[in-house]
Amino acid sequence: MRPLVKRIDMALHIQELCAVNHITVSYQSLDDNIPNYYANQRKKHIHIRPTKNTGYYVSALHEIGHIMGDNQSYNNTVKEREIGAWIWAMLNAKVWTDTADRVMSRALSSYGVSQEESREIQQRWNPCHRDDEKQIAV
Repeated sequence: MRPLVKRIDMALHIQELCAVNHITVSYQSLDDNIPNYYANQRKKHIHIRPTKNTGYYVSALHEIGHIMGDNQSYNNTVKEREIGAWIWAMLNAKVWTDTADRVMSRALSSYGVSQEESREIQQRWNPCHRDDEKQIAV
């Protein structure tokens, strides 16, 4: 049986990644209707929502990916940076679910990544295709 990953473990994972990599974090209020995630590579700072569910977790990983991931220089296109940050998020997640795939696909589509291209990224990098697949505990 696959190990369960609890929501608190996801939140602690984000905090640990930020602490180890000297990334500062500011949090958006959960009362705000529209999410406002971003990363400032130069300042090693991310702005995220508190990690209370899988969607918020993978979005936070994505922002960390903008600091830690491949293809994050300004010599890369925005599309390349976005894909690189999502790949970093997938590779470093404690859990990756169908919800995570949907969040990633929706975000990538806003940068001009087609559904087919998004599926190819998921097929190649999605940890759910690995033997050590994990599931989330509610």
